Amino acid sequence: MLSHDRTYRVIDVNLNRASEGLRVLEDAVRFFINDRDLTEELKNLRHLLLKETERLPGKEKLIALRDSVQDVGAKLKEEKREKIEELIEANFKRVEEALRSLEEYGKLILSSWGEKFREFRFQTYNLEKKTKVRLRKKINLTLYAVTPSSLQEKDLLFKSFQLIRGGATAIQLREKSLSSREFLNRAIKLKKINPPEMTFIINDRIDIALACDAQGVHLGQDDVPLSFARKILGEDKIIGVSTHSVQEAKKAEAEGADYVAIGPVFSTPTKADALEPVGCELVSCVKREIKVPVVAIGGILLKNIREVLKTGVDGVAVISAIFSEKDVLRATQKLIEIIEEYKISE
Repeated sequence: MLSHDRTYRVIDVNLNRASEGLRVLEDAVRFFINDRDLTEELKNLRHLLLKETERLPGKEKLIALRDSVQDVGAKLKEEKREKIEELIEANFKRVEEALRSLEEYGKLILSSWGEKFREFRFQTYNLEKKTKVRLRKKINLTLYAVTPSSLQEKDLLFKSFQLIRGGATAIQLREKSLSSREFLNRAIKLKKINPPEMTFIINDRIDIALACDAQGVHLGQDDVPLSFARKILGEDKIIGVSTHSVQEAKKAEAEGADYVAIGPVFSTPTKADALEPVGCELVSCVKREIKVPVVAIGGILLKNIREVLKTGVDGVAVISAIFSEKDVLRATQKLIEIIEEYKISE
């Protein structure tokens, strides 16, 4: 009987350990990675764990036999954590180890628990992989600068350096008229001035993105299929997709896009072949309908950025609002100030 009671104590402590670890991970994914899909998956796993506990014969013993005061494990010291990556790593290991213990000790009480907690453990391994891939991608699309194709290299690098200083969080190199050699040369030089926290994206060209080791590529509706790009780039690279409707945004998300750009929001002189403006209402709709980050693009300027921010988008992409200004540094700072003010007022 004493041995049986000890089994319940082992189960109790590991159920708590697994549930607490999953909650920590849920918060990390929600607030630091900003991934709704992963947040939901972790939450569902935590709820499945609690639901399975209800099936345990004599489950009332779990709390009745708990002895936190006398438990020798209660005084064990926690390791120091300095980075979010360390916290996530430690808590995944905590959950996985707890589930392994539940898999073994649980079947002493309920035979089906062995297989059930094995399933939970392998779900956790998969979630760990997904979370670490998202961490490595480091997507921050708050203020997303897209370079115009008309700039001379000297101007491109100078203005890009200024917008980095001004607080832009992402930059997309877009070149439509250069040779592959010239495009790559610019990409390499631009990447050198980008700080590690800056998200650096190449427009259209998968080969250029790979050659300069950019964080990812941005594809249009007429570019290579996303599935093809993913095979070449791998899971660690960011792939964004231009969309112009809810249907296109949903399709991009289903195919594995890391973010979608929706637009043009307003009329824009930047692209001669630009489509009709989609307006802020459609942007709001796309944001409600999909879970990956949404970036608004097209005609966004200092005078209308507040209207765009009201849609709840994860980022705004601008071209002329930065690159057409004489003082690129100040123009970028003004945009960032408005974005930050809006975040505080929400």
